[in-house]
Amino acid sequence: MVSVILTFLTLSLIVFECQSSERNSSLGQCDGRKIEISHLRKRRHLTFPDKSNFVITLSLVKAFMTHAPAGWNTVFEVDVMFPLPDHTFQSSLRNKIKHRQRRDVWERIREAIEFLDEISIALKQLKNNKAPGDDGITTELLKAGGRPILIALRRLFNSVILEGTSPEAWSRSVVTLFFKKGNKALLKNYRPIALLSHVYKLFSRVITNRLEQRLDDFQPPEQAGFRKGYSTIDHIHTLRQVIQKTEEYNLPLCLAFVDYEKAFDSIELWAMLQSLQRCHIDYRYIEVLRCMYNAATMSVRLHEHSTKPIQLQRGVRQGDVISPKLFTCALEDVFKLVEWKRLGINVNGEYISHLRFADDIVIMAETLEELGEMLTDLNDASKQVGLKMNMDKTKVMSNEHVSSSPVTVGGVTIEVVDQYPYLGQVIRLGKSNFDKEVARRIQLGWAAFGKLRHIFTENIPQCLKTKVFNQCVLPVMTYGAETWCFTKGLIHKLRVAQRAMERAMLGVSLRDRIRNEEIRRRTKVTDIAKRISTLKWQWAGHVARRADDRWSRKVLEWRPRVGKRRVGRPPTRWSDDLRKVAGSRWMQMAGDRLGWRSLGEAYVQQWTTEG
Repeated sequence: MVSVILTFLTLSLIVFECQSSERNSSLGQCDGRKIEISHLRKRRHLTFPDKSNFVITLSLVKAFMTHAPAGWNTVFEVDVMFPLPDHTFQSSLRNKIKHRQRRDVWERIREAIEFLDEISIALKQLKNNKAPGDDGITTELLKAGGRPILIALRRLFNSVILEGTSPEAWSRSVVTLFFKKGNKALLKNYRPIALLSHVYKLFSRVITNRLEQRLDDFQPPEQAGFRKGYSTIDHIHTLRQVIQKTEEYNLPLCLAFVDYEKAFDSIELWAMLQSLQRCHIDYRYIEVLRCMYNAATMSVRLHEHSTKPIQLQRGVRQGDVISPKLFTCALEDVFKLVEWKRLGINVNGEYISHLRFADDIVIMAETLEELGEMLTDLNDASKQVGLKMNMDKTKVMSNEHVSSSPVTVGGVTIEVVDQYPYLGQVIRLGKSNFDKEVARRIQLGWAAFGKLRHIFTENIPQCLKTKVFNQCVLPVMTYGAETWCFTKGLIHKLRVAQRAMERAMLGVSLRDRIRNEEIRRRTKVTDIAKRISTLKWQWAGHVARRADDRWSRKVLEWRPRVGKRRVGRPPTRWSDDLRKVAGSRWMQMAGDRLGWRSLGEAYVQQWTTEG
């Protein structure tokens, strides 16, 4: 009962003072004046215009003043009323609050204070210029409301959490269809965009910020999707290192790239809620999500006309910030059902069996037979939570050290391929040759440049063209460069492509015979060789300094105890150019950030020097 009463108290810099007149017996009429807490008497009864009243006891005051941080202005603000408890409860509140209860009181008061800041932070995280949901409330409107809106939102969010119910508008979503390309008569050529209530999106952001760390703590290092401090480069680097090490030591390697059919739309609700319970999430948040999803509906809007609401039975909500967390949490339960502890690739005594980036999964094994068993186990476990593997898009590849045999899952033979696009990088087995990947990056860079050609060819200031190029084209050409093995030929190809783009920006051609230095002086764009070498050096230091259990560092330190290298010159390894600058103990040297940064200048210089 104490916790229920005190949940409605929030700390602030003021307290409503109510007149206490002897002629009005023991109750006073609230006039809204402000007073410091030191002026409160041992017990104060408050009566408000709606005839409800509340009691503030000395025990509550002591509980706050005992645990309040030094320097706080110890005053209260009562902004939500609660009926006056009976005499029995008053006595209990006054006489039986022990140390443990006081600590709980303070925790709840502190949470109430922080909640207002949480809402303010979450509101800043919401993007502007987004279409509103069915209620018509936009993010700009919420931000313009200031503190009064924040206080109203706090009351609303508190009531939702305490009661386990939510406004009906939060459960409704409107789906609009945007045409992509192709035949307009085919539904598959449209992209559905779900519009949710922005008030709900704010609430969801607050809850996600609260639960994010706990949910991430229950995720293994194999899962890098939608986690702070993780990126696609983590898994690309890990996978490339496994491929390079197995090729260098002539070890067998089999890979399976798993694709699910509409994974986020197929996951069962009960599986997501059950996974939250496993993570020891507060039952109040689980009940709110259960209520939300049980009442979730969707209507399709076409030409300003909407269809009748459709009840949603499964899947996470598109556009909801907490949806990826719910999915990855449920997917972790799927992988707990499979027994892969001694399967996969042995890396210094530990087995790496798979990598996950949300629903992008790659499975590793030493034989195709073992790989088929792992795929079958995953397929059976996935079906239990509503996920279905797309056998047509699931692919298998193996290196030359593996005996060829078909891989069958559920009576379907999985296609064997030579390459596969994984997290934006084309993965190939065999020698570390990045020529095809660099050619693909250049092609994608030209595509990005072509989409912005109207900017680069218009008569606008060169400084703006430079910013657009550095922010929109260069990142496309250098994505994943942290994991490449650099060669002079690779750098030369990238530079040739960049110079061609610079000439297009200036409106000149090779016939004009303008030197490269002059072109660079005019465009002032970032040298692509400098960018990719800087990215790799920074990434190498980042991996070397890691103290967690991620695979990106483990595979970097991996020295296989079985297998033999080929006779002759070994293929170029990822760390070879790092060793030329920092020596064989470069990972230890990376621990000194200042020293590593100064060495980085020499590393960048060797790749940016023309020759």
